[in-house]
Amino acid sequence: METLKAPRSAHQIEGEFLGFIAKSGGELKYIQVQVGERILPIKLAKELRETLGRKLVEGDRLSILLEQTGSGLGSKIKLKTHRVERLGNGNDVLVVESASKPEDNQKGKILLCYKSGCSKRGGRQLYRALTEALQQLGLQNRVSVELTGCQKQCKNAPNLILMPGQVKHAYVNPNDLVSLIKAHYLPTH
Repeated sequence: METLKAPRSAHQIEGEFLGFIAKSGGELKYIQVQVGERILPIKLAKELRETLGRKLVEGDRLSILLEQTGSGLGSKIKLKTHRVERLGNGNDVLVVESASKPEDNQKGKILLCYKSGCSKRGGRQLYRALTEALQQLGLQNRVSVELTGCQKQCKNAPNLILMPGQVKHAYVNPNDLVSLIKAHYLPTH
């Protein structure tokens, strides 16, 4: 199996809070965090902005769950968070988390090439395995499988694209589907 585009990924970082970066109207949009030698601007989910603006003080030690989007040549890597935790002395713990993340409300879709080349090279078996894997993971109501025409990767059959994110996979083995689906639709935080 070959991944052609990196999916969204999540990372936990710890660093020192340096301050806020505001939009032109004064609304807080980003925080600056120093992690080692680097200073990172991290976009805050809208639900976190007001709450954190009243609670964080420069110098606070933070643990932040980052979502990284964008990869590859010519793309811009964006760091965004829906969860910030102030690391304190035990009595002063602050955890601020967005109630809903955009991808929680988004339905997923798997685009499976069902053109003759992919079908003959394992596409039919892959379709059956996909529906079973989605049921096994309890995602049958959240992720649909859509059969498509040629995805222009005939030499790498069978092929599929995981949506949202347009993550392309080639040479997909049915035995790898559960871990592949888990990684894309049920990322561990």
